[in-house]
Amino acid sequence: MENQNIYEDMSALYALQLVNENRLFLPDIQREYVWDTSEIERLFESIIDGYPIGTFIFWKTTKGQINEMRPNLYAFHRDFDKSNTENARVPEVLSGNSENDYYIVLDGQQRITSMNIALNGSYTQFRGGRGKSKSNPKYWVTRCMYYDLEYYEKIKNQEKDDEVPPSKRFCFLTADDAATGNYFRINEILAFDNSFDLGAKLGTMNIGKKAAADLYNLFERMHAIKDNGLIHYYCISKDSYDDALDIFVRVNSTGRKLTKSDLIFSTLIDGWKDGKDKIGKALKVMNFKGDGFEFSRDYLMRLCLIMADERAELKIQSLTKPTIENIRNNWNKIYKAVDEMTKLLAGMGLSDEFLSSYNATMPLAYYLYKGGKFDSKESISEARKYLAVSMVKNLFGVASNTALNATADAVRKIDCRKTPFTLKLFEGITLVGDNRFTVTESDIDSWLEKYEKGQSTYILLSLLYPNLRLGQVTFHQDHCHPYAGFEPRKLAEINIDSETSSRWLRMRNRLPNLQLLEGSENESKNKKPLKDWIAEGNSIEYFPDGVSLELRDFESFYNARRELMKTRLMEIFDV
Repeated sequence: MENQNIYEDMSALYALQLVNENRLFLPDIQREYVWDTSEIERLFESIIDGYPIGTFIFWKTTKGQINEMRPNLYAFHRDFDKSNTENARVPEVLSGNSENDYYIVLDGQQRITSMNIALNGSYTQFRGGRGKSKSNPKYWVTRCMYYDLEYYEKIKNQEKDDEVPPSKRFCFLTADDAATGNYFRINEILAFDNSFDLGAKLGTMNIGKKAAADLYNLFERMHAIKDNGLIHYYCISKDSYDDALDIFVRVNSTGRKLTKSDLIFSTLIDGWKDGKDKIGKALKVMNFKGDGFEFSRDYLMRLCLIMADERAELKIQSLTKPTIENIRNNWNKIYKAVDEMTKLLAGMGLSDEFLSSYNATMPLAYYLYKGGKFDSKESISEARKYLAVSMVKNLFGVASNTALNATADAVRKIDCRKTPFTLKLFEGITLVGDNRFTVTESDIDSWLEKYEKGQSTYILLSLLYPNLRLGQVTFHQDHCHPYAGFEPRKLAEINIDSETSSRWLRMRNRLPNLQLLEGSENESKNKKPLKDWIAEGNSIEYFPDGVSLELRDFESFYNARRELMKTRLMEIFDV
């Protein structure tokens, strides 16, 4: 093998053949596969429209070299499952007698994996939704990629009718979904050896010329080697795995190819044999708590720097040799802290749906890492107060590194094993725009009138309903006076003028008209008028005595309940 670096070409189908022959691998410094189905669909849009899909970087090597150096190598995904995103580890010693070329992909993982999923496999993802646990298999669905043979007819109809939903040429569907329309499973093009046979088959199908041309173009581009080919790669021919990785780091060091956290990850696990697997396991454990979270590698890399007493800024320079050793040597302690932290969040009824700032959780993890505990009702209440203030005031949204460094410093100054966690730990911090962790009466007034049903109202309601088992039972944010009752037509029927009607439409979604109800109870209440629901023997927290429950008196109810909630929030935050 000549020791030179040159540009070469191979067909996309040959690259996928190498994948399935176990001759095209991923190094451990690569991030995991992160594309969603819409990104795969857009990739194939580019392919059939004749666009280039970027240059790749491969290290060309031999089985002998791999067996001698024994680097950590991983296989490509085929049937991708978002519940387990870790790539399968390749054996340290490759078997067989083949002396063919082997390749390690230094740039191009996402694109090659996407083509392998579309042409050879499937994509399994979480259906989502409140009360649907990621740990329950029934909430996961597997789809394959299809081409919509009626796409061009559909877009004609869209031009005539704006209410027709937008169509896509490529889409991921279940077999049942595909059976309801006229779709072509993308992997069917693999059954044809040449474009003549494919053209003959398409000619027997009742499809339009444009659809047939798209599938013909897809076949041609997947087979093409030069000129209009897909895999144009910079071929690195180096004797040393470390030399090849050095090129990878230099190419990506500008941050244009990979994020800073990806480069920090690559640097951290270089030489750490099972580092990638440990980090992947930690993220999986964190994200599968409760109704599920979306903690990212970026989050974990930043948190590792904080736990190693570095600044929160993602900089390669921060990963000095002592810092790397600190993180590796204390990994079990880091793992335990993030595991306990996500258990705490899930116990509060929080999930990705209601967590508006992941960065705000880092001080909690750091406190646990330093020996602190959330093992009492008081400490959990303080953690909830801290999260509420952080998220509702968006303290980690602007200049988040400043907030992370300041809160980490506050935790670092105390003996966490002996000092209870309280919101007051951060009262001396002043952030950009004079933002603080302290709460004033004007803050509470703003929350009551500013936020509509969503993440902010949920965390505030969790403070106002401290005795609910939010981590054990699914609770919904319910409207006291039903949402549907505020339709302008219905308000006009009870003689509410248009100006008042417009104001009430905004007020109905705000905190004074919201409560937490158990899911089944919320479903039974549904559109029932408040006075009827109360007459059936139900009750609500912060019930204003002596106030009419008729919808025509909504504003009186709203203002009275607002004052009760304000009083309680002022008590909670010692205002």
